[in-house]
Amino acid sequence: MSEIYYRRAPWWTPRSREIEIEILNSTKNSLEIRVIGETHTFFNSLVYELLRDPDVTFASYKIEHPLFDRILLVVKTKENSPFEAIRKAVNRLRKRFSSLRKKLLKAIEEGPLPPPFMERKEWKRISGNKKSE
Repeated sequence: MSEIYYRRAPWWTPRSREIEIEILNSTKNSLEIRVIGETHTFFNSLVYELLRDPDVTFASYKIEHPLFDRILLVVKTKENSPFEAIRKAVNRLRKRFSSLRKKLLKAIEEGPLPPPFMERKEWKRISGNKKSE
């Protein structure tokens, strides 16, 4: 059974293939799509961003089965196209992830900071970290 958890089972290789998108139902204000090859990693953030849009009345996803990377995404809007709402949400996520990436790279470059109750010299002495000077 452990081979399943270590991705050695030949029938289960998560996130190892190209993402496929299938439109199941599309109207002026609603959209249902199936996405194969992705899981919570992206869709949790996408639904969060969709729900921040005042035009979106409903956005949710479900994983069809835990062993297969298949998502069913449903988006409903008041006025605009759900495709437009998804496009806007993805663009907002790009900006947020770009900002996060910059902050992470800066933090890695600076190294660990001393706790607020400790002097920098003491922190440097006990941690051996030369970047925190």
